[in-house]
Order: sequence, then structure tokens, then C-alpha cells
Amino acid sequence: MEKVIRVYSKLITSNLKGGRNASLLVERFAVHSFVSSANSSQNYPSTSQPSTYNEASFLDLPDGVSVSSPVVKNTLAKYYVRNSGMDSIELDDPTIVVASRLWKNSTVHSSCMYRRIKNETRRGNHHVMFTCPYRNRRNITIQSWFVGTVEFYFEHKEVDGTPHFLAFVEVMKEHGTAAHDSSVPIVIRRSHSSTGQTTQPKYAVNVDDIQHQVGLIQYPPSSNQFFIIAPYYVFNDNLRVTMGNLATL
Repeated sequence: MEKVIRVYSKLITSNLKGGRNASLLVERFAVHSFVSSANSSQNYPSTSQPSTYNEASFLDLPDGVSVSSPVVKNTLAKYYVRNSGMDSIELDDPTIVVASRLWKNSTVHSSCMYRRIKNETRRGNHHVMFTCPYRNRRNITIQSWFVGTVEFYFEHKEVDGTPHFLAFVEVMKEHGTAAHDSSVPIVIRRSHSSTGQTTQPKYAVNVDDIQHQVGLIQYPPSSNQFFIIAPYYVFNDNLRVTMGNLATL
């Protein structure tokens, strides 16, 4: 924004009608941009078509973010047990296709993998709020909410070829609400280890269960406690009765 303002400032030369001069400059640049984009669309109609993808479009996990097969297999087993209601399930060695970002409901969800590839440090669009059904003591199904950090997204196909689009998520240690307002969600994250890595349990989460991309605002009394906010959304419900517990995952 500052660079654009500087460009316009240098082009405004009128001493009497500076506002009119600036208005004409904006209009001229807008018309030029529109004509250029229109010509590009006519000369190269393929640019408006969806990109094609193949195996070369996907990136291998870089060093430092690799995930062992037993970890992936364990998270997948837990995921299928949650969704099938079975006590246990056996999986062959899973084959997955990894992606660093997710496009859902006109929103781009990032991941830790993408942040490392792009060397991002300031963006926080790799945290999500998702739901998980469980039965309470009254045998009533409740959708509990959780917050976690997405390591990466991936696709896994069952033996019959059914695809599952999942997120590999580190779930927060504890979930709760503010003492003054039960509609304000709060989470507690585990402390970092000496190697700088967190030790939250990892879970496979269906991307359809992701409700919001969220941000974390540090809660002053503790460096590991955070308020949760969501862009263009206000939490109004009583989240205390539906807050998640790792035991249900």
C-alpha cells in the first residue's frame, strides 16, 4: 500500500487541482488494467480454465517435517474407529497423497508444511476449529468442538477405493471458555520441548468437520493459554457444554 501511494504521489504534479489530477490518474490506471486483463483473456483463454494437476504438482515433505508410517497409521486407525463405531480396525500400510493447503468454502486453509515451504512467520491461517461427535452419559450425541494446528492435508483411499480427505492435526491440550462469558472459547497448548517441537497428540480429521479457520490471541496469565477468534464470525452459543475432551478422540 505504501509503495502504491508513493507511485501516485510522484505522478501528481498539479498545484491547483491536485484532487482532480489524482482522480484522473486512478481512472487511467484502472482502465489500463481492465483493458490489459481483457486482452489477456481473449488471447489466452486457457488462463481462465482450472489448472491441471499430476504427480509433479505435489511437493514431498521437506526435511524436518517428515512423519513416520506408524504415526500416520495410528491416526488413520483412530479416525476410522471414530467414524465406524467399531472397537478396533486393522489397516494395511497406508498410502497417502499430501497437500500443503486446503480450499474450502472460498477460504484457503494453510498448514505448518506450507509455512515452512514459504518461510511464513506472521500469518496464522494454519489453526482450525473442528467438531467431533460423541455420546454423553445420557446416550445423546453431541458435537464437541476442538482446536488444533494443521501439519498438512492428505488423501487416503480405502480398499474399495473410497477417498477420504483429511487433515493431520495437532490438537490442543485443553479446551474451555472464559470465566466471564461461556461463548468465548479458550484453549491451552502444551509447552514446547527442548527441541522446539510441541507434544500435542496428533489426529486425522475429516476436512468436512472443519468449521472455522481461527486465530490464537495469547491470554496474559499464561504463555500457553489463548483466546480463540474466527474471521467474520462471532461465537454466541454456550461453548462450555460442547467443549472438547481428548478422551473423546
